[in-house]
Amino acid sequence: MLGAELREARRRAGMKVGALLEVLGFSARWLSKLESGHRQTDARNVARLLGAYHVDSETFKRVMDLCRDVDGGYLIQGHGVGGADEVSAVRRHEAAARQLFSYEAVGVPALVQSEDYMRELFGRSVHLSADEVERCVAARKARQKVLNVGVPVKRTFVVRELTLRHLSGDREVAWGQLMHLFWLGNTRKVDVRVVGQDASFGYWDLYSFTLMRSPQFRPVVHIGATPYSLLFDEPRDTGFYEESARLLLANAMGVEESRAFIAHLAEHVGESVSA
Repeated sequence: MLGAELREARRRAGMKVGALLEVLGFSARWLSKLESGHRQTDARNVARLLGAYHVDSETFKRVMDLCRDVDGGYLIQGHGVGGADEVSAVRRHEAAARQLFSYEAVGVPALVQSEDYMRELFGRSVHLSADEVERCVAARKARQKVLNVGVPVKRTFVVRELTLRHLSGDREVAWGQLMHLFWLGNTRKVDVRVVGQDASFGYWDLYSFTLMRSPQFRPVVHIGATPYSLLFDEPRDTGFYEESARLLLANAMGVEESRAFIAHLAEHVGESVSA
């Protein structure tokens, strides 16, 4: 998290590692481990690095705030009106991931929601004005653009059959969401897996989470719970969610079976809409 910010700042500065280390006195191994999240450091060293990168004042403040927030591999970011969709740390890790696994215990994962479905969800909040609802929709659609990146990414989204049979909104909204899931699974490098109602359940299906892996960093887990986003990369904690992901996939329908189930359910809902 902090390491990703420092790595990006160095990249933007076009700073060669050799010249940087000669000035600051750090070793290449030290910097590599810091940027990959395998080493922590104090605020003084972070400030020295940012100064060497000649970052602007806004970037300096953001990264130093992040440095103060990170404690033992945890990062807590407060939500504004746009929720997790406007948390830059969440979006950066989703963009950096080369493997992304997302599960929602209730509802559809944010990255694969249709526009009408997300508008229905946001519109139900008594705390959001009409303008704020549209801001939330715009923020989520912007976040979903990560699905369009050209680099190879394995993305898996797990949703429960019970959720798909009882989607928020009217039948037209439900049909649109089902077709959106079907379309994503057919046209993008996205796997949608359905956990059937007859599947056995345990501790591993109780919590919504997103697990992200990338070559440069340790696995990162994001848990979005109003009014905060929690991100962490400590192996002792991410291991629980890696095991949960494994068990969810073991109990879910296969990719083709899930796709056929979604298509069948969409057809059934569509008939009700046109009737």
